[in-house]
Amino acid sequence: MKKIVVGCSIAFVLIVGIVITSFYLVFRTKKRDVSNEAPFEEITRQKITTKVKTQILKYPTPTVYEDYNYHLEDGTGFGMTSGLEIIAEIPVGTSITIDKVELHTGRVSGTTSAYLFGRVFIVEKQEEYFFQYSWGDYRSLYQDRPYWVFEKGFWQEEALEEKYFIELP
Repeated sequence: MKKIVVGCSIAFVLIVGIVITSFYLVFRTKKRDVSNEAPFEEITRQKITTKVKTQILKYPTPTVYEDYNYHLEDGTGFGMTSGLEIIAEIPVGTSITIDKVELHTGRVSGTTSAYLFGRVFIVEKQEEYFFQYSWGDYRSLYQDRPYWVFEKGFWQEEALEEKYFIELP
């Protein structure tokens, strides 16, 4: 009888472990570094210059990476009208460095976003800010071959016109 109880206990622990591991693998955020792929390779580890008014905002929830704890907003996203705390105004002509670019596929929704992770030094505050910036739209609905398009970024004169076929995480 004791062997049966021990055997059932071991089986129960193994099954619970397998279920927990399966949930983790299925529902974790998947990410992939695309810093060396088009169109990101042109801006990664380069100094780019702002062409429009931008702001550094304090993001209300935890960011993707703890080090990049601010959100850069240029008017193409939600931030300028959101009421989020403005940490700094970035003047036009300011140099910004993009450290890396990653695609992140959400745990539950399955949607994928492209995040640029970078830094900017604000002269008037004498402080460097590490930020994340979302750029690009993944078009997958009703598409035989899903693709990415990229609206005008804060460093560009014009939006990119090409479709980009970038592998998801």
